[in-house]
Amino acid sequence: MACAVEYGEIKYDNALIDYSAIDEKATLKLADYYFDKAINSKDEREKKDFLQKAGSEYFILTRVSPRNLYPMVQLARVYDYENQNSYAKAYFFNALKIDKNNAATNYYFGEYYYVRDDYKRALYFYNKAFQNGYKENYDVLIRMATMYEKLGDLLRANQYYKKAFLVNTGDENLPDKIRELEALRYQNTGYYHKRRKK
Repeated sequence: MACAVEYGEIKYDNALIDYSAIDEKATLKLADYYFDKAINSKDEREKKDFLQKAGSEYFILTRVSPRNLYPMVQLARVYDYENQNSYAKAYFFNALKIDKNNAATNYYFGEYYYVRDDYKRALYFYNKAFQNGYKENYDVLIRMATMYEKLGDLLRANQYYKKAFLVNTGDENLPDKIRELEALRYQNTGYYHKRRKK
């Protein structure tokens, strides 16, 4: 069993691990390998096992380089997938303390709230990601369009669907979605309702 001690070391089975001896590149490669395996696994037990392994490696990296956002955000994502909400939020907030405008941190924090149907908070973080480097990120644009649609702002939703289509013209569903929202906007205008009453 591992337990944390001061001065950047872990005591594991009564032996101290010196973080300065850790090979960061190899550890990161292993962590990302486990994380990708977890995300792509259909087997829940296997997914859980890979997430735990990825989390362990990312945790070590957060101790090796405490101001490196990538392992911190990845660890937050691991906790997110494990539904350990307080830990996930703690690591996201720690990452935001280091750089509140980091696009990736804000995007994944938006994802955290999105899967929990907290659309206003999700939209806030997607907006931060959009404003800080993800203006042409298809995933962010689609999420923002979806959030605005769910929150009833069809005009903005349609604007972001159009932006997403410009980034990825291969998405065959977007033109239909854009036309559908434009038809809804037209139907909801006063002019349309007055014409129907005649």
